[in-house]
Amino acid sequence: MIGLVALLVAGGLATGLVLTVAKPDSLDAPSKLSATPLSPTSVKLAWHGSTDVDSYVVKVGADRALTKARTTKVPAQGTSVTLADLGSATPGVDQFYRIDAIRDGKVRSSRTARFTLKPGALTGVRIRQTTADGVRASWKKVANARQFDVTIARDKAFTKKVITVRTLRGANTFVSRGLAAGTTYWFRVRPVNGDQVGVLAKPVAFRTMPRKTSFKIGTWNVCSEKCSGYAGRARIGAAFFNANKVDIFGLQESGGQRVGATTKAIWSGGSQKFVRASGGAEARYIFYRPKLFTQLSGSYFAIGDGRHTTWAKFRVKATGRIFYYVDIHLDNGKGNDSHRSREMNVVLARMASINDKGLPVIYAGDFNSGKHRRADSPGVKMRAAGMTDSVDLVKNPINAEFNTSYPDGGTPRSGAHVDHIFVSKQFTVLGWKQLVRLSGSSYARPAVSDHNALTAVVALDAETQPLGEPTAITTVGGLNTPGP
Repeated sequence: MIGLVALLVAGGLATGLVLTVAKPDSLDAPSKLSATPLSPTSVKLAWHGSTDVDSYVVKVGADRALTKARTTKVPAQGTSVTLADLGSATPGVDQFYRIDAIRDGKVRSSRTARFTLKPGALTGVRIRQTTADGVRASWKKVANARQFDVTIARDKAFTKKVITVRTLRGANTFVSRGLAAGTTYWFRVRPVNGDQVGVLAKPVAFRTMPRKTSFKIGTWNVCSEKCSGYAGRARIGAAFFNANKVDIFGLQESGGQRVGATTKAIWSGGSQKFVRASGGAEARYIFYRPKLFTQLSGSYFAIGDGRHTTWAKFRVKATGRIFYYVDIHLDNGKGNDSHRSREMNVVLARMASINDKGLPVIYAGDFNSGKHRRADSPGVKMRAAGMTDSVDLVKNPINAEFNTSYPDGGTPRSGAHVDHIFVSKQFTVLGWKQLVRLSGSSYARPAVSDHNALTAVVALDAETQPLGEPTAITTVGGLNTPGP
């Protein structure tokens, strides 16, 4: 044999030929991995492999490093495997896998890929509680579900005023507000685990509670002393509030000791039979309708920079609910955000001590600040305290394009709001409107103030067991197109 090899080599040299010895085929790593989830505990894995391997080893685990992976050996001719006994999780988790090709003790590994298992069946949907504007539902825990798609509609076919959302977490409860009072709705839900979407559960119906009461809040900086002709302007303003059926309101720059008596005389009474709340002073006054509310207490306090804040405590006669109205007027000037910041700190601290039971509260007035400003400390602090600007809680605010203040005249429409009606989360805001007196496209004369009035229709229904915080959600398509 050795002689034959030598002879061949010698012959090759003699003829100038180059001899090569064939190498074995290289071992390729598995590629084109795919995973097809079959059930909450099974998946089919497939790949492209080499033509000459001893076997494949499939590793599946719950972390990318596959530190606690289960291992399955697949014969050489196989390029797929079905794993039927994987463990489910609540909430669902990503699964990771890798395919190793083995030949003569050598190993070539694929990339590490991931998949998610199908979520389990969703059962036990129950409506736990309804209010005039909300619902709380629950269902049994679902294997592998990390989120849920929830659809609410006005009919069983889910075609009327459909809203579809996806929860951000895997809790098996759902709380929603903003529904219409005294209305029948249909509710359905399905589980979601990453890109795996489960089957819709059987829909259930519920009806929201009837609305027992709602009322209209107003606020207006009436410029009683800085602007001329206050008495005549005040009569127009008071008639405007009566005509717009305002039920409770606060005034800023309403005169204090100098023209306070004029303010009280002109803004009291009328078709709404307004009464000025006791305790108000320093140019901030609150008026209300005794037919709807009973005043329980009220006063005012200094907030710095020569300014004061008036507050009053009321009971809604129809429901017995108690709330506070806080009449705000912060320092003016675009560069005085630091003043407004410290004033707002005083307001919130004092009201926290006055409203020590966390009752519903309205902060309304001239904040001399808004989101249009580079710095808006009052807005930031109000939102941090759990308050929401009522204009942000309605779908179609009316006249929101007008600036609430126009000290230089004209009819600016950049949507710059320095006046606000902030409400605590116990209120449901049903509508928001900036009251503007127009003659054609311009403000009617005489101008009542250098500010417009704001109103918000709110509801504060009879106290029941709290629904809880609304579920964190995002909008999602695929079931229905979200509707109004």
